[in-house]
Amino acid sequence: MELLRAVSLDVAVAGRSLLRGLNLSVSAGQCWALLGANGAGKTTLLHTLAGLRPPQGGSLWLQGAPLARLPRRQVAQRLGLLAQDSSDSFPATVLETALIGRHPHLGRWDSESEEDVERARQALAQVELTGLESRPCHTLSGGERRRLALATLLTQAPRLMLLDEPTNHLDLSHQIGALQHLRRLADGGEHAVLMALHDVNLAARYCDHVLLLFGDGTWQAGTAKELLNAEQLSRLYGYPVAQIAGPGGERVFLPR
Repeated sequence: MELLRAVSLDVAVAGRSLLRGLNLSVSAGQCWALLGANGAGKTTLLHTLAGLRPPQGGSLWLQGAPLARLPRRQVAQRLGLLAQDSSDSFPATVLETALIGRHPHLGRWDSESEEDVERARQALAQVELTGLESRPCHTLSGGERRRLALATLLTQAPRLMLLDEPTNHLDLSHQIGALQHLRRLADGGEHAVLMALHDVNLAARYCDHVLLLFGDGTWQAGTAKELLNAEQLSRLYGYPVAQIAGPGGERVFLPR
């Protein structure tokens, strides 16, 4: 099932064209990596795809409906965005913060149910924050805050997940754990993941599709197998990249 479609999408910021004529289809079961150099427009594109900023041209469709016409509550029930950074706007505990993810599914005067609380606890367990439910958020480390932000998104349970550098601030073990869980969600066939990453090797390991942003308005989208190669990545980052075989025969990319 197609969850997101961009048709002839143009994205610009401060008069600079970041993307021209993007045609993109993201379907359930897919895990996409969004790759590009600093300033190429990855964050701006994710915010546009989430409906937080209007495109310069073209159209966006969310589960077959025009994104711009959907009420924000309906958008949040179908699509979730993990921002690049998070802040503590109000004093709250870890569990209270994770439960924010249930707000799109509640009525105006509804309170969280036991099922909502259990869903939040399960999400916290998935990011290894069990036992910290009562901790004030401002006492968490940067990596713990990042995992809490991911748990909040998992509690929201949208079918389409847009993530801006989900491994930011995470140590190696938690990077792998987070990406493995996102990959499992996609493999389940009900969800799709589109995430901006800086580590090309993590993208090659966990993503089956890639969207490359070259920073001059041009782009390429397709399978990771066909697009992730030394030539494309050298052009993408403006620095020579070499491809070697890893211990298991997998592709590994290194700067020359």
